[in-house]
Amino acid sequence: MKIKKQYLLAIAAALIVTVITIPLYMAKQQTTFQSEVLDHMSMLDTLDRLIVRTFSSKEPYVRDDEITIKDPDEIRDMLKLLKDVELTKIQNIDVDQQNADYYEWRLYVNKEGRFTEGFGITFYSNRFITIYSEHNKLNTIQDYEITNDLNLKEIERRIEELEKEEQ
Repeated sequence: MKIKKQYLLAIAAALIVTVITIPLYMAKQQTTFQSEVLDHMSMLDTLDRLIVRTFSSKEPYVRDDEITIKDPDEIRDMLKLLKDVELTKIQNIDVDQQNADYYEWRLYVNKEGRFTEGFGITFYSNRFITIYSEHNKLNTIQDYEITNDLNLKEIERRIEELEKEEQ
């Protein structure tokens, strides 16, 4: 009888641990662009520059265009387009099934005048994104699926406007 109680208590403890840990694990998989990139900047940080590159995923992999934005207000406007993007962590992205073109952003932030920290953001489509972060030493590159609407057309329009201004 005593052994049956111990088995029942062990099973009950295992169920309780499972019920608690699974939601916590799932919650950790859900995130936002705000928490992955923007929250790592303090009020004393300044936006140094944003380099935007357009790549063609067709063979050979050619970089089509590159622009550098140095105006902090312009950079903020570009980042505002991503502020409310909701993300889910995934293992990897099948790039072959994505758009013919993709965008790579390199964001450099001057951390309180002491050093510069970088973020790399690659948009494969309006559904998938990869974020590289220098502040995260354990997992610097993470793939995400975008779970809400990302207006990639608006981002493309802004990039085209900036390209025209640069020329």
